[in-house]
Amino acid sequence: MTNKILFSVIVPTYNRAHLISNTIESILSQTYTNFELHIIDDGSTDATEEVVQKYLSDKVFYHKKNNGERAVARNFGTRQSKGDYINWFDSDDIMFPNHLQQAAEAIEQLNTPEFFSTGFQYQTEAGVVFYRSNYSQNVNHDFHKGNPLSVDSVFVRKDIALQNAFNEDIELSGSEDYELWMRLAAMYQIHTIPMITTGFTHHNMRSTIVMRDTEKLINRYSKLLYYTTNDPKVKALLGENLSFFEMKTYLLLAVDLMNNNQGKLGVKYHVKGFKSSYKIIFERGFYAFIKHFLRHLLS
Repeated sequence: MTNKILFSVIVPTYNRAHLISNTIESILSQTYTNFELHIIDDGSTDATEEVVQKYLSDKVFYHKKNNGERAVARNFGTRQSKGDYINWFDSDDIMFPNHLQQAAEAIEQLNTPEFFSTGFQYQTEAGVVFYRSNYSQNVNHDFHKGNPLSVDSVFVRKDIALQNAFNEDIELSGSEDYELWMRLAAMYQIHTIPMITTGFTHHNMRSTIVMRDTEKLINRYSKLLYYTTNDPKVKALLGENLSFFEMKTYLLLAVDLMNNNQGKLGVKYHVKGFKSSYKIIFERGFYAFIKHFLRHLLS
């Protein structure tokens, strides 16, 4: 194995001065060394810039821009990159030392694929693992069930990434990766490597967890449905599972709204989910919603 493949790791960040060092150091500890790292500071107001300065080198670059959310930052980073493959990486997660090595081996074995993903795990800040990816044989047909990928583990060939940017609609923020994966899956085979190479760190300040604005929550899921169901290729990908996908999206929104003490709105979207597909009754989220709803009524 030679170091002939150049990877561009794109790390968007916003006010992660207390976390980003661990992420950067995990990237710099790769056994595969032919990579560049672009840190895209999306308008941080904390000490992120000061923290990052000590890591800058001929392969680590820092870019400060006005806040525009992750999709904009990721697209900006992609345009700055020189690599053969792009790997977008969140600034509060961990890259295991074998991440780029496994990716390089996959690229050679798969003959420069357009789009592939290594395995990932979800872990607490203390490193306790509570979920590991378990890909099916054909991930392309799993998107109606939910997003099967973690952005940290996805690699996209540079030419494909430039032609297929993240959707920069700010109201989609939080689901922009899911929407892009579906667009790509509608055009290319997703290759999956079971080896776990990244750790998604669960903490209470993750942007998707702290999203508690009711309007933003509704817009996020509504825009996801809008962009996916109005894309002919994505609709063809979902096929007969389109109604199931709509149901799952409404169910997730209903649960999030209920957790946000928006019971009436939660019921509204729960009903929408039921109308989309009766299979909602077989979903764990259905019973989680009922549990939260009953607790809300009794409180």
